[in-house]
Amino acid sequence: MLYSLWFLLATTSIWFVKIYNVTEVLRGLLEAGRFPVGSYPTLYRVFFTFVVPVAFLTTVPAEVALGRGEASFFALFLAFLLLALARGFFRLALRSYTSASS
Repeated sequence: MLYSLWFLLATTSIWFVKIYNVTEVLRGLLEAGRFPVGSYPTLYRVFFTFVVPVAFLTTVPAEVALGRGEASFFALFLAFLLLALARGFFRLALRSYTSASS
């Protein structure tokens, strides 16, 4: 999932040269993943679960490793969905790519 999110951001560099600020925003959101998703209010839980899946990147694997949770089908589905989205977005970006030297 994290690879797909970074790849989506990296793909935007085809259109925008300076994407450093965008990567810093994602890095800041990933810092929120240091805490269990249950410690956030409901609105933040929804945001960190469905908009930016920080909850699946941090909380779900940690709980499975500790034996407190179980790997869900939804987490696997979300990972494949993000991978497909990143791949499709990259293919879309390649259509408008002309060249690096001209």
